[in-house]
Amino acid sequence: MALFHSEVAFRDCQHCQKYLYDEEAGKVREHNEQLTELILPPPCRSGKCAKGTPDNPKTLSLKNQQTYQHWKECKAVGQFPNDDIVRKHAAVIQELVDQSQEY
Repeated sequence: MALFHSEVAFRDCQHCQKYLYDEEAGKVREHNEQLTELILPPPCRSGKCAKGTPDNPKTLSLKNQQTYQHWKECKAVGQFPNDDIVRKHAAVIQELVDQSQEY
């Protein structure tokens, strides 16, 4: 999600269901320094959110989040454990990162 849809990846779903976002700027719209509340249903309720919906999210599971975090840490220091599972996961993640850079 962070690679392909960074504009919503870290957006809080409860907040997004309450306030109107400027999708181009990636921020909540304001009027007179007040957050603009939604009048219409939020984007997730009309199928227009890359994250899915709060009840059916298209985000990483906790286990996959931990795997991705581990990959980022190993990548940052240039050192991966000599482990078959780590190599397999690293290859999958690297492929997605490469695709996101082409995107």
